Amino acid sequence: MISKKRNIFLIGPMFSGKTTIGFCLSKKLNMSFFDSDYEIQNFTKTSINKIFNIGENVFRKIEIDIILNLINKNNILLSTGGGSIKSKVLLKYLPLYGKVIYLKTSIKSQLSRMNHCINRPLLKLNHPKVMLEYLSDKRNHLYESICDFIINTDKKNINDITNNIVKLINL
Repeated sequence: MISKKRNIFLIGPMFSGKTTIGFCLSKKLNMSFFDSDYEIQNFTKTSINKIFNIGENVFRKIEIDIILNLINKNNILLSTGGGSIKSKVLLKYLPLYGKVIYLKTSIKSQLSRMNHCINRPLLKLNHPKVMLEYLSDKRNHLYESICDFIINTDKKNINDITNNIVKLINL
């Protein structure tokens, strides 16, 4: 049975704008905003990096539990972590509990937005460009497989992106 919940889930790679766009979009749509990474840190009282140091599998288990709890709410806008779509459970349930919007961005844009921010656990493992290319190859097809809409965030401002999303979801 498909849920009647009015939720929006933003998916996509790191530095695609999920948190920034999600916050702005939630204000326009009068929805409660949640960011899964923030919720994980709030729940665990520790940083994402520290959880990753224990193990990515530990992080993913917490992430799945947090997201499954959040999607049971109504009228929320949730910015998910870039790797959350690795979970078969989330691939199944996100589309059932709301509209899924894939914020697509190029490697070039990701690199320009990261501002030499290498505090992301996965970027510490390899050269950032190499890791972003690897993650793109592994994840883009998963984002596309569950999304209702694809929004390219390259060279677009936040207001244009949020207005575009509002138009799409109101069709």
